[in-house]
Order: sequence, then C-alpha cells, then structure tokens
Amino acid sequence: MDQVPLRGPNVLVKHGEPLLALGMAAALRQQPDLDVRMDRVEASDLPHDDADVILTDYLDGLKLAAGQRCPKTLALRHPKILVVTANEREQEVRTAMEHGVHGYLLLSSPVDELVAGVRTLLAGSRYICIPVARRMADSLVRERLTARESEVLQLLVDGRCNKSIANQLGIAIGTVKHHVKAVMGKLEASSRTHAVSIASERGLAGAAAPRQFRTSARSPHDAQALAT
Repeated sequence: MDQVPLRGPNVLVKHGEPLLALGMAAALRQQPDLDVRMDRVEASDLPHDDADVILTDYLDGLKLAAGQRCPKTLALRHPKILVVTANEREQEVRTAMEHGVHGYLLLSSPVDELVAGVRTLLAGSRYICIPVARRMADSLVRERLTARESEVLQLLVDGRCNKSIANQLGIAIGTVKHHVKAVMGKLEASSRTHAVSIASERGLAGAAAPRQFRTSARSPHDAQALAT
C-alpha cells in the first residue's frame, strides 16, 4: 500500500502584485519540503488558519496582523506574516513590526533571502532583511522625538513658519524655536530644509498638506476677489 506523503509547511502567497506573487510562488516551489499555494482573495474574505506563513504586501500585512490581535481571535492559531514590500523607511518598518508583522523583506531582496525569511518564521523567530535591519539598528542609537517635537516636525514638513506653528499648537514662538532646535539636533540636520528632507527619507512625518486658499482676506476687496 502506497503511503500518503506528509504535508510540508503550508506557505500562502497572497500579494497585491500578481506578477510578483507568481514569481515568489515559483521560487518557493523549488523547495521540495514546502507546500506553496496562491490566493488572490482579500484577507477579510477568506480565513487562512491552515497556513503556516503568509507572504503579503504592506497594507494587507497590517490588516492581517490587526485581525490576529483582535480579542476574539487571540486564543486561535495564526499564521506568521511575512511582508514583501518596497517600503523601507524607518517609521514604516517600525509600524509594521509594532502591529504584529513577523517578517519584513524588500522587493529587491534575493531569492535566497526570501527562502531564509520563510524558514526563519517557520522556526518561530522574526526576520528582517539585511538592509532594513541595518537601518533599524542605526535608528536605535538615535534619540527619539517627543510627541510635541513630532508635531512641530510635521508642521515644518507642511511648510509652516514659526508663527504659524505657534498659532496651530497654541504655544509661544520662543517655545516653537526651542522645539525646532531640538528636532534639528536629534535629526542631525543643518537646516530646517535638511530636517524636512531627513523626515521624508525616514518616514518620520506624513506628506505635506496641500496648500489651500485662506478663507480670510486682508481687505473687503480681496475677499470679493477670492469669492469670484
């Protein structure tokens, strides 16, 4: 009587980029002990309890991780989540790991690292690809911004002057200058523009808010001009 072969670890490839998903599945199927399958259904529509590892994109990875942390599902068995993405900025990686993602790979990672990431998660450990790990290691030696400094930095990114920042936050202009100096020191920036550039590179602030016409005007004539 023929024996039924034992099923190997189940790896589910569920990525928003179809061609990338096909490539990852093909690469992993070269590993004879892995049971690899694909899924194009949204994460919220299909349970994945039978998977041991899920390869997914950044946004779906966050959704899956959030679902695993739901009080109703905490006691259930959950697959490990390996995000494969182009997002390499410090804050994006930190957000993913803090939300419960187990592994993080860049799209530029070689196939060997993809396999290593999957096997590391199967072994019960976390995995971060080498370039991201180096960047995160560098971030550990930097002094983190306070909540207020982060607010000031975001307003700098939005192109606000000290007076505008003071009005927005309800603080004195002198206090704003103090926070700006602290932000520049922690980011090792030589200027406000340099601080904005570093914030963008590291993902420490959102994109600049779109400029809009002000609802107030300097004179009745200006107000009429804006209204027409």
